[in-house]
Amino acid sequence: MVSSVYGPGVSLVTWAERTGAKAPPPARRHATIPVVAVTSGKGGVGKSTISVNLAIALQAQGVRTALVDADLGLANADVLCGMSPTTRLDSVVDGAKGEPRQRRTLDQIAVPGPGGFTLIPGSVGLARMANLPPSQRELILDGLADLDSVSDLLLIDTGAGMSDGVTSFVGAADVAVVVATPDPTSIADAYAMIKCVTRLPDAPRIALAVNQCEDEDEGLSVHARIASTCRKFLNLTLPLVGIVRSDDAARDAVRARRPLVLGTPRARASRDIREMALQLARLAEARSANPAAPRRGLFGWLRGR
Repeated sequence: MVSSVYGPGVSLVTWAERTGAKAPPPARRHATIPVVAVTSGKGGVGKSTISVNLAIALQAQGVRTALVDADLGLANADVLCGMSPTTRLDSVVDGAKGEPRQRRTLDQIAVPGPGGFTLIPGSVGLARMANLPPSQRELILDGLADLDSVSDLLLIDTGAGMSDGVTSFVGAADVAVVVATPDPTSIADAYAMIKCVTRLPDAPRIALAVNQCEDEDEGLSVHARIASTCRKFLNLTLPLVGIVRSDDAARDAVRARRPLVLGTPRARASRDIREMALQLARLAEARSANPAAPRRGLFGWLRGR
């Protein structure tokens, strides 16, 4: 598996400008609530479906949840929810009607999603959003702190792959949940993504979620293969945060634009997602129990399985 992975006015001149040194960038505000990025090495693994349904399941468990659709340029969480929001992430970067002075904040563009969670809709069909320069991505990342007052836990549904537009959001999280399927290409790309995340300057904790499994044994087998490679080549213990079994109800839910856990709550995939939500809810519980604790000190429960 490893062999297949890639692997006019008065000009004020500052001291930094006189000496040629770069002025340090302004410090980014950080959310005080736990931040979980749901990401993947390749597309088509059900990452957005898991993100939306996790948000609903967490909300149902009493954890106020906000979901940022950060698949820049190709967002679809709103589609999965049967929604058509008119204000999206591009207004945070460009401003309303393209006016920078009218830039919105993330909490200003938030809309209520099905089941009660808060959705921050991403942009669709805008090439400039898919290729944002770092300074504009920072506007979004800095705005994550605006969601502290409306949520107990923040989910970020990233795009797929290892572009800067993906890794910048993963790097802002406390936990990165990498979604894989039993498909060999997905397994290889999941390992490549994990390897990439471990090399980020402030790498989050990493956990694996296995989707579209025939049964639990297949999910455990996929985790064992990836975890073994991570131990051998990255010296990394990879926890398993959840297994979601393949279910016709999940495909029907996507076509119906109604989230699985609401439309067919008794489906086995719905049960699996609720179980995964129970694991992530422990992050919000740990924060509530110890508000003064550093965010990255809340994740002792993330251990290998």
